[in-house]
Amino acid sequence: MPPENNQKIGKFKASKIIVKESWNILKQEREIMWFPVISSLTTTAALLIIGILYYVVVLGGNLSGLDFENNAFASNVLVYGGLLVYYIVIFFIANFFQAGLFIIVNGRFNGQNLSFNDGIRGAKAHIGKIFAWSVINATVGMILRIISDKSKLIGKIVAAVLGGAWAILTYFSLPSLVIGNMSVKDSFKESAAIIRKTWGESLIINFGVGLFFMLITLLAIVIAAVICALVPTFYVIVLVVILFAVFIIAMSIISTTLGSIFKLALFTYARTGQIPQGFSPEIVRAAVK
Repeated sequence: MPPENNQKIGKFKASKIIVKESWNILKQEREIMWFPVISSLTTTAALLIIGILYYVVVLGGNLSGLDFENNAFASNVLVYGGLLVYYIVIFFIANFFQAGLFIIVNGRFNGQNLSFNDGIRGAKAHIGKIFAWSVINATVGMILRIISDKSKLIGKIVAAVLGGAWAILTYFSLPSLVIGNMSVKDSFKESAAIIRKTWGESLIINFGVGLFFMLITLLAIVIAAVICALVPTFYVIVLVVILFAVFIIAMSIISTTLGSIFKLALFTYARTGQIPQGFSPEIVRAAVK
């Protein structure tokens, strides 16, 4: 398809195509949906453990230990120290399981049929780099959090802008670490280089994918509200709330998985020049310029 025709594809249409093509990959590798599920469950369990340890060890089993009015330094150390641990844990768990997902999807792109266990083993092989990258991400997040907390409006805006810039520049760092087998330092450089190629179109299209699922969610909200209005009984409302909660969780898992699949497709093309099987060349090429 000629380049000029590629430009005529609207962002929302492109998003629907991406969702459809990523869904086709997902249907071939259904087990990858377990990665965001287990990631969420592991994060919940880890945070519960952290909370209990913080309560028992730091606060001595007494909530009055939260009163640091007479010692601002102790307050900052304990609060921000706890937040840093929290950030490291959630970043590491999310990165570890997403790495496993990337490994299986990359195998599919290369004609392999990998299992969930293959993904976990692959992530374990890079666990040191994944942890180091998680610590760096957590530290940056912690610094930006402190800047935001200790600043007025302008400082908060600056922290938000810096946080957004960091998220964009490191967008492809994890696949570079795991699939490209790069060092932490080189993965940052490669991610920044790929972002320069994909800047604009890829980010807009990925936003469109999120918008696609948001519209589906809004439609579900309308349907749930109509049902509750037409049949305003206790049991019906409870049932609708439960089903809606399950729906939201399912949409979150699916959208996260599809987004990761397309991110890896972009990474693969930007890095190798090869369009992964199952994706429309005009869509991928339009995203990487």
